[in-house]
Order: sequence, then structure tokens, then C-alpha cells
Amino acid sequence: MLLKTSTYSITASLRQTVALLQSQLARGQKEITTGRHADLAIALGVRASESYAINDIHDALEATLGSNRVVSTRLDTTQAALSALLSDAQQMRSSLVVTRTTGGERAAIITQASQSLTTFIGKLNSSNADGFLFGGVSTDQEPIANYVAVPPSAAKLALDAAFSATFGFTQSDPAVASITSAQMQSFLSGPFDALFSDAGWKSDWSSASDVVLHSQIGLSVSTDASISANEPAMRKIASAYAMLSDIGAQQLSNDAYNVLVETAMDTLDSGIRDLMKTRARVGVMQNTVKNASDTMATQKDYFDAQLQDLEAVDPTEATTRVNNLMTRIETAYTLTARINQLSLTKYL
Repeated sequence: MLLKTSTYSITASLRQTVALLQSQLARGQKEITTGRHADLAIALGVRASESYAINDIHDALEATLGSNRVVSTRLDTTQAALSALLSDAQQMRSSLVVTRTTGGERAAIITQASQSLTTFIGKLNSSNADGFLFGGVSTDQEPIANYVAVPPSAAKLALDAAFSATFGFTQSDPAVASITSAQMQSFLSGPFDALFSDAGWKSDWSSASDVVLHSQIGLSVSTDASISANEPAMRKIASAYAMLSDIGAQQLSNDAYNVLVETAMDTLDSGIRDLMKTRARVGVMQNTVKNASDTMATQKDYFDAQLQDLEAVDPTEATTRVNNLMTRIETAYTLTARINQLSLTKYL
């Protein structure tokens, strides 16, 4: 009975030792894998709070850097879309210069303007994983209605109504040829221009928000991070394309057509200037995000170094410690097995 009790006590003690050694082994193996102390409170003592504080800042920097990569992608895509819009507007203007100089073919101008308007709408309806780029904070719906949709869009119906109310006939009516240059100028600067006022644009063309996305790009830095389709440049360029493609240019008298071309050129000139300013603003946003990210990357590297000094373990020492622990555990298992084989009958 004495031998049985002693055997049990020794075995229980060895089991406790094995459990403790296994716990230490798990921590040691984790340290070898991560290169850092498994239990900062034990390893660093009072300096553990310093490590926790640095980790908090480090995590905040890392999260903001990740967010900035998303913002940068959105701004890069926006800048590319604006560049395409600018190129199309400049090509349209060049065609109008040729038309004004040589007379050109009206059908070609109308086709180019119609195609440019379709491309324009498509670019303003560009999207990525975060939603529509030009919707402002309204990222969940297309900012610009399809002008040539079936059934007709509100923008198309409004233009048709304005034309009919002014002249008493539609754009396809042969009577379009009777419109004088003065009448055309009055229409373009009056009813037609009102269609592209801020109120008219938001009523019939755009569902975008004037409020643009604003992003936190640093621990204490934020910036605008998108452009709205309600920019004046967008209204002016759409106006030029619409007047060239959809107010009966093919049938106008030469004088009325010349007024149309001159007005379209002036409108495009103003729209192109505004679009260049818009691109410059997006460029400033891009640089602001890049500079903030560069600064945070430097800060993150600094905190990485601090954490390395605080939390890093000596890999050689950690490996030696793990090997010793494994040896001790194997020894404990061997002893346990031998003690369990002890029997009083062997000594009788």
C-alpha cells in the first residue's frame, strides 16, 4: 500500500511537471515562429505597457495606409477618366475649328458629338469596388442618366420640350431651316442654357451629390477624395455635345449653324478650362495622399524598430530553450512510464 501511494504521488508530480513544461514549450515554439516574446507581460514587466501603446499606434498607421491605398486607386481611376474626358472635348473642339474654317460635313460633326456625349456619360458613370467615382457621397447609383435611353430620359424630354416651346416644331421638322441666327442665339443663351443650369442639371441629368467623399489619410490629416459629376466643367461639356447633336444642326441655315458652332466652341473652351482645373485639384488630392502615406510609412518603420527592440527574442537562445524543454519532457515521460511499471510483487 505504501509503494502504491508513493508511486501515485510521484506520478502525479511528474504529470504536473510535464504540463508545465508543455506550456513553456508551446510559448517557446511560438517565439521561434514569430520571433517575438509570447507573453509580453512576463518578458517585459513594467515595459509591457510601452509595447502595447506602440502596437496601438502601429496598427492605426497600418490601417490608415491600407485605406490610403484604396483612396489612391480611386483617385488614379478618377484622374484617368478626367483625362479621357479632356481629350474627347479637345478633339471635338478641333473638329469644330476645321468646320468653321472649311465648312466641313455637318453629319460628321453631329455623329462625333453624339458619340462624345455617350462616352462622356459612360466616363462619369465609371465605378470601382467602392461605388461610382463621380457620385460624390452617393456612391451607390449612377450619377448621370443615359441621355439616349428608351424610353427617353428626363434630359432628352426637357431639351425636346424647350426646343418645341421656343420654335413651335421639333428638331426633325423641315421648318428648322427657317430658324434665324438671332433666334438660334436667343434659344442657346436662354431656354437651352437653362437646361444646364445647376437646377436643370440636377433635375434632369444628374443624381450625384455635391458633397464629395472625405477621407482620413493620416492620424491627424484628412482630405477630399472624389469629384462630383455636378462640377461646372461637366455641365458645360455636356451642353456643347447636346447642342451639336440634338437641336437639328443638319437642317439649320448656314447663319444659324455658324452661331451653333461658335457657341459650342465657346462652351467647350470654358468647359475645357474648368476640366483642367478639376484635374489639377485631383492631382493635389493624389499628392496629399501620397505625402501622407510616405510620412506614415516612415513612422511605421520607426515603430517597427522600437517593437523589434522591445519584443524580439534571440532565435538561438529560443531554439536552445525549446530543445532543452523537449529533452526534459521526454525524460519526464520516461520516468512516468517506469514508475507506472513498479509493482510490490517484483520485490517479494
